[in-house]
Amino acid sequence: MKVSKIFKITALVLASSVAFTGCIKETFPTETAITKDQLLKGETEVILQALLPGIHSSMLSMCYSSSVHSDYGMFAMGVLHDYEAKLIANMGEPLYNHFNFGMWGEGYGPTGIVSALTWFRYYPQIRTCNEILQIAGDDEAFAKYRGIAKAYRAYFYLDLARLYDPLYAEAPANPAYTDKLLGDGVQGLTVPILDESFIGEQGEEMAKNNPRRTREEMFNFIFADLADAEACLKEYARANASEPNLAVVYGIYARAYMWLGGQAFVEDGLNGVHPSGTDAYALAAEYAQKAIAAHGGSIMSKEEWTSITSGFNTVVPSWMLALICSTDTVVSNLHQNPAHLSPELLAGYFPHTMPGVPSNWYDKIRDDDFRKLLIKGPKTTYAQFANYTSMSQGEFDALPPYIFFKYRPALGNRNDNMTAGAVSLPLMRIEEMYFIEMEAIYHTQGASAAFDKLRAFMLNRCDDYYAVLPDADVLEEIIFNKSLEFWGEGIMMFDMKRLDRGINCAYKGSNYDERSRHVSEGRVPWWNYCIPRSETDLNLAITVNNPDPSYALEAQKEL
Repeated sequence: MKVSKIFKITALVLASSVAFTGCIKETFPTETAITKDQLLKGETEVILQALLPGIHSSMLSMCYSSSVHSDYGMFAMGVLHDYEAKLIANMGEPLYNHFNFGMWGEGYGPTGIVSALTWFRYYPQIRTCNEILQIAGDDEAFAKYRGIAKAYRAYFYLDLARLYDPLYAEAPANPAYTDKLLGDGVQGLTVPILDESFIGEQGEEMAKNNPRRTREEMFNFIFADLADAEACLKEYARANASEPNLAVVYGIYARAYMWLGGQAFVEDGLNGVHPSGTDAYALAAEYAQKAIAAHGGSIMSKEEWTSITSGFNTVVPSWMLALICSTDTVVSNLHQNPAHLSPELLAGYFPHTMPGVPSNWYDKIRDDDFRKLLIKGPKTTYAQFANYTSMSQGEFDALPPYIFFKYRPALGNRNDNMTAGAVSLPLMRIEEMYFIEMEAIYHTQGASAAFDKLRAFMLNRCDDYYAVLPDADVLEEIIFNKSLEFWGEGIMMFDMKRLDRGINCAYKGSNYDERSRHVSEGRVPWWNYCIPRSETDLNLAITVNNPDPSYALEAQKEL
């Protein structure tokens, strides 16, 4: 590669204040310093080594506003998805909850906070991938950089495709939403694609005329990235779980094929050459099996789940891809996961918001399922729970029921937020691959074969998992146990959107706050995201946006 090209590209990275047309500034990674002398010498590998950590560090960082304390990285997006999928119930003061827009279905329009957070979270990271790809090119000496960047880029675009793909949803409180969704020609459209050709002086002008891509175009792009990433990473041994490897590539394939298996894609004919329905589900099972074999890590154990000091804050063998935070990279005492989801942290939002599991989950969980040991039940005593918390009896007794002690502050530290916030968090676990496999088998081989897979998995959670279920209930059992397994990790909203599943937060004894008690027979309208106005004002090729789904459902009184 010519020195002038390297210098020009990297100078753009160093000086850039705008990632793409509608994106805010992206800071250059500080893990490795690049000198002008190294640039002039054309030390390509040094430049790539400096750029690569920028993807991971930006996934840990604030992207939008210091006043939005739920803006603390990629994992926070997952927490938001669990609030909007109604897997997390807020039992304290909802106004303190910085995820309340997800709880209430508000702020999803083109000028809303959700649109901005999402766009600014993903596209700057895609830009860093593109910068790496522009520098690495097709040179096989830099294949690992190309493979990692393409795996990350596929990961990001798959999330965006699933968030912005506008699938039909009823909106009783706003019938115009449903009519507009059907009438504005947005069906099957995802988001603009920006690849490495957008890096350079011409990129900004190109980005101003970059339309939304169809589902077919988007998945062509994603699968092409994954195919190249697979070839590049076949022999790559990563240093830790913060980088994608071959197992992660297979995991992204599995997620993508699960999405294409959804019934909506069979009916609307927009898949083009891509498989849909049972064909896609069969490929999802195949790639989930490949991911399990390539990763080789064991399913999380009871000891790993229930540890007071390291529970869901430390990388364990089952984690395929993780965010790894140190005390140097904690953004603030409130821009961090423990401040929102760790019951034992003394300072933060948890003592005010009290998030937990829906109250109607508790009796569904088997008594011999060790995950139930971490949920305070209506009759749970401190003596029963003492081995699973560092709280005093007075602190524990003051908590409402259904609090879930899944996420611990780093090192079990309850007092120092900057130490407590230095947690590692999973972005992909091997357990997800087992659940993808069993659900895909349900759709392709039937309920009995899927239940055998479920039982094999649940024996890792229960002493002796037994059940006699009608075939029609097997999928429900799979989804329920997957929801419990991945509470707070942001996995389930995509499944619920794909499966057109409804919600009911207004049942008798509901522990949702009053503004969150929504009921829907099918998918929830705000699972279809809007492109922010900051993008559509500048990118004139985006001629249709998804309609604003905010307030599309009216909260109901408890039944």
